[in-house]
Amino acid sequence: MNRTRFQVFPTYTQEFHTHHSYPVCFTNNLFTGTNQTIRQTLTKMGHDAPLRCAILVDSGVVARNRNLVKQIIRHFQKEHPFFELCHAPFIMCGGESVKNSQRMVEETATIAHAHGLTQESLVFVVGGGAFLDAAGTALAQCRGGIKTINVPTSTLSQCAAGIGTMRYMNTRGIKNFSGITAPPYAVFIDFSLLRTLPFEHHISGMAEAFKMALSTDTEFFTFLVKKARKLRQNDVETVEKVVHKTATLHLDRARASSEPTLDDGSSLGCRVAHWLETRSGYKLPHGHALSVGIALNASYARHTGSLSEADFSRLVNGLVTSGLPVWNRFLETRSEKGSLEVTAMIARSLQNTSEPLMVPDGLGALKAISHLDFKAFEKGIGVLRGHCRKEFSGDRRLFVVTPWNKTAQTDLSGQGAHADQ
Repeated sequence: MNRTRFQVFPTYTQEFHTHHSYPVCFTNNLFTGTNQTIRQTLTKMGHDAPLRCAILVDSGVVARNRNLVKQIIRHFQKEHPFFELCHAPFIMCGGESVKNSQRMVEETATIAHAHGLTQESLVFVVGGGAFLDAAGTALAQCRGGIKTINVPTSTLSQCAAGIGTMRYMNTRGIKNFSGITAPPYAVFIDFSLLRTLPFEHHISGMAEAFKMALSTDTEFFTFLVKKARKLRQNDVETVEKVVHKTATLHLDRARASSEPTLDDGSSLGCRVAHWLETRSGYKLPHGHALSVGIALNASYARHTGSLSEADFSRLVNGLVTSGLPVWNRFLETRSEKGSLEVTAMIARSLQNTSEPLMVPDGLGALKAISHLDFKAFEKGIGVLRGHCRKEFSGDRRLFVVTPWNKTAQTDLSGQGAHADQ
């Protein structure tokens, strides 16, 4: 009987490394007057002329900044022939809903194809975090990747979503379930675009600041608590300092990490935040959900002894004074078996993934929790619920914690009653 012989070849192990480098520029009035930040930055990156460009603009940003499109057109006309616009700016829908389907991804791909955009082209994406995610996802898949320049327009996107390497979409009913690595070619943060934000969108980004401060920087945490009222009042100087500091903390963390994503689900408060957003049908803004998640994880840390009562009180009062919630009614929803849905979600997540739950370990540090103490977690929920009052934001019912006592109310910074608030 003849036996077929097969040749055996050695296994080839492929190995290569990629390096990403991109500028993150902070400025005001990016598209107006004599501001040449874009041209100067691209020139330093080795570009001369001409650069074929397209511009995608979030319709919500246009609605709040009526002259923005005209300013963009005038700016690029003035810089011609360095920039060669393929078309007038494309105004497209933004908001979290654009991440729930492939519609915007397909529309962006259609624009890229119709106007002959290639890997050598530049696409400026001007909008909030969800808009940047959807457009960035599409552009990363077109022609092997079209260079994307992010111009984030909300506090949340300027602090985190618009400056990172990942673009996320909501699929299978799960927040940020799908993701693609797509570093921007450059990022331009224009503080002037924050001045027309509605309060809800303005304060949403401050949750990201509290997250990074509590996780990594005690001095910054003290600053945030001290300036909480100015954050609520949208004080320009304070907000710009906070956005810049939060963004640089994010970038520093990503630079030091072997996997440089800025907003993975394991970071402080994110797991609960993503669940709350999904549970609310994405009606709850990410920053508000994140604030609740931070407070809940901190309350758990307080009950398990890794965060002091005083520091927990400072955190809660800082969040509330700045205008952020620390409670949401979905924290009390229970399954048919009677268990809290949020604890069941965390238990499944810890069991099915390798990502631990991150909780504060004092100020400026985190520790990983692989096994949840359910009693302590429910006590943490109870503490927040026991000190809350109802507030309404549009059609969304939010709950926030009232100050523990008069001392906590007047001494937000932990530095005495005369601290500058």
